[in-house]
This record gives sequence, structure tokens and C-alpha cells, in this order.
Amino acid sequence: MLSQLKVLEFAGLAPTVFIGMVLADYGAQVTILSRHDSQPQNSPLNRGKKSMTFDLKNKQDIEIVKHMIKDSNVLIDPYRPGVLERLGLSYKICSEINPKLIYCRVTGFGQNSPLKEKAGHDINFISYGGVLGYCASTGSQKRPAIPGNVIGDFAVGGMLGVASILAALINVQKGGSGQQIDLGMAQGAAYLSQFILHQKNEKLWSNGIGNNVLDGGTHFYNIYQCKDGKFMSVGCLEEKFYQEFVKGLIAGGLSEQRGQYILENQLNSTEWENLKSEISTLFETKTRDQWEKIFDQFDACVSPVVELEEYETKNYLGENVFIKRNGKIEVNGQPIFSDYQFQFKDIPKIGQHNNEKPRL
Repeated sequence: MLSQLKVLEFAGLAPTVFIGMVLADYGAQVTILSRHDSQPQNSPLNRGKKSMTFDLKNKQDIEIVKHMIKDSNVLIDPYRPGVLERLGLSYKICSEINPKLIYCRVTGFGQNSPLKEKAGHDINFISYGGVLGYCASTGSQKRPAIPGNVIGDFAVGGMLGVASILAALINVQKGGSGQQIDLGMAQGAAYLSQFILHQKNEKLWSNGIGNNVLDGGTHFYNIYQCKDGKFMSVGCLEEKFYQEFVKGLIAGGLSEQRGQYILENQLNSTEWENLKSEISTLFETKTRDQWEKIFDQFDACVSPVVELEEYETKNYLGENVFIKRNGKIEVNGQPIFSDYQFQFKDIPKIGQHNNEKPRL
């Protein structure tokens, strides 16, 4: 789909590498620009890309990069503010070389915010962005839960980066000029939280962390540990699904009397803690697979918490979602298009395509 798109990706960490992977999966010609002493990059995030090495303190290598910029559509900058400027590759310089260039910069806090020089990782960015403050842990401790590094690095830095690049490219196709994209992951995390902010403004999310409907405050939107230490997730917000949930609990050993009481008290917030405790005790009587088998009979918005490694043997999501490379699973390109097939592409070795560098 994007076979005519040429992307230069300065080697970085998770978010910018993910942007490059998505664009490469969609067919773009992505070239990683790495240092000569870079570590091996044997990661699926680099599949389908080319790899060249440069000494960015060497004037001749900088000139080669500038030559490549002239023929490229997108440049992806993973560095902290000011790095490319010091290398002589500022947006001003690059846009003079190629006025149609999309210059995407992904940092923790943006190019111009008061925190722009501050170091950080995903957990720090989503802290400042307000996300971590509503990711509550389950159980008796009312504290934030760490959601891995999917939100800041990949949902914000990765997918929001892809979306902004594609939007800018459409603008170029319509006759507009190229532009600089300043994507701060903290700011992007706040952007993803628009719904939660609306809920707070309307006093629908105002009971403190871990005490609201969508953050583990209820018994009907929660995670329960099973007998084998694995987990089931419950998200039966609507009445019809809640009714099916109670039927599943009864099938799993809950008495009809207690089932009726739970059914009648879904929205009774004074009972939420007690009902969470009771349901938690019930889930601990069976393994996750046993509960999964029970709830397969009920349309209750109840699901097993699946670990990615389980897709070695399970097929919840259909064909061609997971693929194998050298005996290890990875996720195929998504979503599914009606007229485009994702190709299984090789992962380049560092500097594998150095012989394709342009000559000055």
C-alpha cells in the first residue's frame, strides 16, 4: 500500500522503532540509520527494513544522509531535543533540502515544554500525562498499577506517531508542504485520556483511585484470580451482560439465593467491596480454564487473561494473527485489509545495506 513511501528512521528505542515497523508492514521502504557500533537489532520491530550505519560526527556521512533526505518522504527522530540540530540536521535545514519532508520527532515531553530536557521512560511519561493516576491495581491496595510500556511507548509514541505521519502525508498529497511533527509522549498520553477527563468533569469518575466503575471499584468490572494463579477479567457493565455473569457464577457454584442478591445490587456502591470479596473467593475455587469453559456458555463479557505465549497452542483470535520466526511467535501486521496481504519480511543485520548508500 505504501510501496512508494521512503522513510529514514534514526535508530532509537521502542516508539520510533514501532512507527517504522508499522510503516514497513504497510509496504513502505524504511531504512534504519544506525551507528557503526550499534548492538545487533534482531527484533521483529525491525522486520522489512533496510539497515545502514553512519558516523554522524563525520561530515561526509552527514552529507550522505542529507542526500538521502532529498529523496525521502519521512524522517523519524528518536533523540532528545537539540540532538539533530547539533548534528546539522535540524528541521529547518532538512526542509530546505526537501520541502515536502515529514519530520517526525518523538520525545518524552515534546520539543518546547518545561520538561523537555528531563529524562524518562514510559512510566514517567504516562505519570505526567495523567494516565497512571487512573490505572488502579486490584485488591485492597488503592494505588496505581503499572500497565507495562504499551500506553506511552506504543499507543502514544507508536500509533499516534503513525497516524500523524499519515495525516501529514495526505496534506502533502493535497498540495501542502512538509512539516515537523512534535510528538511528546506525555502530551499524547493526556490526549488519549480525553474520555476519562470528561468523566471526571461530569463527576462520573470522582471517588478516588480504585473506587470507580472502570478502575476496579466494582465487582462487575474487575480481574479475579483463579485457583491456578491465572486470572479472569469481568466487564459486564450493561444489565443484560450482568445477568449472564450472575448465571455463570451460579453455574460455577454460587447459590441461587446469593445470585439473586448479587443481581439486585449491581449499582449499589455500598456493597461493591463486599461483592468483590465474595466473587473473588468463588473464582479461587476453580482454575482459569474451568471458569473459561463455564463462561463460554454465557454472553457475559467475561474473558480469560491470556498470556501471549499461550498463542503457541491456542487460537482465540483467528488465523494469521500470530506467525512464527525461527520457532518464536510474533504478531503479524494488523488490521486485516480486503486488498492487501502482509508479507513475512526478514530482519536486517546491522549495516546490511551499506552498499546501497548513495555516492556523493
